[in-house]
Amino acid sequence: MYTLLIADDEPLIRNGVKKIIDWESLGFSQIFLAEDGQEALDIIKSKHVDLVLTDIVMPFMDGLELSEILSREFPDIHVVILTGHEDFEYAQKSVSLGVKNYILKPIGAESLYKKMVQICEKLHIENKQRQYVFSMKSQLRQSMPVLREQTLNKIVCSENRDINLYLERAKNMNINLERGTYEVGVLDFDLDNISLADYDLYLFAAKNIARECLGEAHYVFEDGRDRMVILFQCDSVGEEMHEVFYDTLCVIQKAIFNTIQIKTTCAVGNPASSAKELNSAYRSAEKALECKYSLGSDAVYDIADLNYLEKSFYYPYEEMHHLIKGIKIGNREQIRDAINSAFHRGGSLSGKNVKMIYIEVVTSLLRELSALKEVSEKIWKWGFELYQDFEWFSSVKDLEEELYRFACEICEQMNSVQTNSGMQVIGRVKEFVMNNYRDSELSLSSAAEYASVSTGYLSGLFKKESGTNFVKYLTDVRMEKCMQLLRTTDMKTYEIAYETGFSNPHYFSISFKKYTGMSPSEFRAKE
Repeated sequence: MYTLLIADDEPLIRNGVKKIIDWESLGFSQIFLAEDGQEALDIIKSKHVDLVLTDIVMPFMDGLELSEILSREFPDIHVVILTGHEDFEYAQKSVSLGVKNYILKPIGAESLYKKMVQICEKLHIENKQRQYVFSMKSQLRQSMPVLREQTLNKIVCSENRDINLYLERAKNMNINLERGTYEVGVLDFDLDNISLADYDLYLFAAKNIARECLGEAHYVFEDGRDRMVILFQCDSVGEEMHEVFYDTLCVIQKAIFNTIQIKTTCAVGNPASSAKELNSAYRSAEKALECKYSLGSDAVYDIADLNYLEKSFYYPYEEMHHLIKGIKIGNREQIRDAINSAFHRGGSLSGKNVKMIYIEVVTSLLRELSALKEVSEKIWKWGFELYQDFEWFSSVKDLEEELYRFACEICEQMNSVQTNSGMQVIGRVKEFVMNNYRDSELSLSSAAEYASVSTGYLSGLFKKESGTNFVKYLTDVRMEKCMQLLRTTDMKTYEIAYETGFSNPHYFSISFKKYTGMSPSEFRAKE
């Protein structure tokens, strides 16, 4: 609903305009009346008014002067001039003063109503536009913290960006990056024991704690890896400010733990002498953060701490050999020992060295996996994701545990494939025996040759998969066939011997009695 103000020094016109139109049907809930421009202005200053109908010629303050003031001080008010023919030239000039329309007097009720319908349509459109703009501004204000963080992230953490463009955006968001000298810190949180549902809540809490410690002169935002970045603006350059920032990170680290019981590893990079050097400072802070892989998490590291780490690279040749062997023989303890030794046997390793060993372990595991013919898509995906996950681990212990889990999964896959492959070999050998048991020359050696495996491998595999040895299985098959022929045919004993692979009938009779407890003739008589 809208409000209307009618300003005219003639009471008859003033009251007539109010009464001859059903203003409520046009959407007006309240109508104010004024005898001149000054009274109209006083009402407008104390009441909310959407539409003003005003005469031009009035005492104290005329309609043109009122229109000019409203255009300047109340631009949202829709102004319409009510004027006679003699003042038409003034009405035309009023358009330049922000007047939206004018109505010539005298005018009948019907014509005035039609004219007001058109004016109210414009008023409605303008009002909707104002509401939309207000809504957009309100959303922009609500989104401003996020937009500020995104802009800071681009300036500090992103290499491929138009730095001048984002610095200009920063200025429009009241982010002051023209003071010259900065320190950049990266905070990595230990959130392993936090549920996914509470993840964002703890990050939000940590940022608020950091802001409370820093004050409004510095900036806190996320870098897109669930880590927090602090942009510290310095009043001066030098070692003293660097130490001040280092001590500040120590305070923030302690405050976060005391408040929300979250451990934090912090790192300080090289200072930046201008906003354009912020990305380089951030990258150096990331490098300093790699100290956690060698010196442990839950500490504050300086880029200078990298100097204390081992300069030469260590490659775990022996450990990699033990790891692969442990996987092949299914020894999980050996797998764990090999992974642990790979990251600790070389002494204090640099972050690059730790990353190199990590990638080498993943590559070696995937190489073993590639030798298998059938591997689930899930484990391949897991392996390739490990290449990208290095920075997400908060400590060497965490990455060791993940590599151990992955290695054990490969061990299971290999064992499963080997078991299935072994069963296939045994299946082929048993089929070979069923088709060739009549051959007196049939042996473990000929069966191994048929299956394309070694005699020793088949011997052990047959025992493992079948629970008996090859010779016993072959004897069982031949004896079952003998008993079947004794029951169902009139074949002589020696004929059955030759039919079932026995080259010596006498040996067959001895073997049959040993197997059944009866001679062939006794077995036939009993059946």
